[in-house]
Amino acid sequence: MAVFQFGFGISELNAFEPRFTCKAAECFNLSDTGFGWVTTMFTIGGAASSIACGSISKYAQINRKDWLQISAALSLAGSVLLSTTSSLLLLSTARLVQGFGAGIGVVQVPVYLQEISPPSISGEVGISNQLAVVTGIFCAQAIGTWAMAYSLPWPTVPLASFLIATSQLVVGWFWAYESPGWLDGEGARIAARSGYPSASRIRERLWGHDAYEVVDRFSEDMPPERNANTDWYSDPNFRKGMRIVAMTQIAQQFSGVNAILYYSTGVLSKVMPDIASYIGLLITIVNGLLTFPPIALISESRLGRKTLMVGSATGMGGFCGILAVSLWTASPWGSALAIMCVIACFSMGLGPVPFVILPEVLPSEYVSIGSSMGLGINWIGNILVAGSFPVLRNVLGKYDGHTGALVFGLFACSNLWFAAWIARNYHYVQ
Repeated sequence: MAVFQFGFGISELNAFEPRFTCKAAECFNLSDTGFGWVTTMFTIGGAASSIACGSISKYAQINRKDWLQISAALSLAGSVLLSTTSSLLLLSTARLVQGFGAGIGVVQVPVYLQEISPPSISGEVGISNQLAVVTGIFCAQAIGTWAMAYSLPWPTVPLASFLIATSQLVVGWFWAYESPGWLDGEGARIAARSGYPSASRIRERLWGHDAYEVVDRFSEDMPPERNANTDWYSDPNFRKGMRIVAMTQIAQQFSGVNAILYYSTGVLSKVMPDIASYIGLLITIVNGLLTFPPIALISESRLGRKTLMVGSATGMGGFCGILAVSLWTASPWGSALAIMCVIACFSMGLGPVPFVILPEVLPSEYVSIGSSMGLGINWIGNILVAGSFPVLRNVLGKYDGHTGALVFGLFACSNLWFAAWIARNYHYVQ
């Protein structure tokens, strides 16, 4: 539910963009820049909480379960404020608070899933993280499209976020287990003092006796991890791996996908105003369905990681170019088809694969700090794209008729450059 809120927040405002920026009495009367600012505050909040919660966990010793409850409480508070205000300042504040909650979820949920899952199915369970994100994106777009079609009030959309956050709080309070990984590691001293159930007891409850015995015997033979607190910045293997992490995370954000997920309704309303929100809904369906094929294709015995990323970036570059031409020439169906193809290419490679390769290209003892840095780069790129797209669209508008065509032309060049860089620099190592 926590990462569902992340996906929901990405697409929450998209279908309602005309209501936010129009001048009628029932509208919010925001400028394009103001709407972009409200949109960007979600990513600013997410970036801040994602980067900060690691340090806070270390010094305040907050466990995984409590972090997820904090995430739900912030999402709930943000949705209530978002549904009850119309001023730019309070809308921005509400989105910032929602971002705080989503950022915590993005950091904590993948780790929590890994730590509560039996190793034999941890990969399959981990996929639910990405599925929750795309489901959140789809639900936000679907509810917004439905609300706009039937002239329902804006609070209809944040109400869904409120209900999910409330459900998360209830489930977390009454039924969720603490992470056995946290109890074994950084929370061991707290657990001993506070009477938590032991990590072994939780694993046995979750996994069953036989699965727990196998893993317990295996873990006894594992070598201790090296201390990675002081010398990561001087390790040449870390620097080499971190360069791959940084460039693939930047490639993901500067591919143009978030400009589409945040602003597709506004972009397409220039060429097909009557059905732009429905195309936005179809985009989220494509994004969700094509999350599944990379699961089967990522093996090096099939297409492999490099082929998926290079093919994805190349395809996105080509289709962003087609989208730019279609917007310039006011071709409605050409624009819609190109946008869906951009999303399809993203879902097949640049969407999931950068997170798969992250622990593979870094030395094992530096995966935690490398993951934190990679996530920070990802959020900062998200902020830059979300905030700069409306500004660039306006600045370049005098040259392309305010269609956004030139911005997608820039995305086309960016994707092709990253495709060439990945092809030249990334090599899979078993």
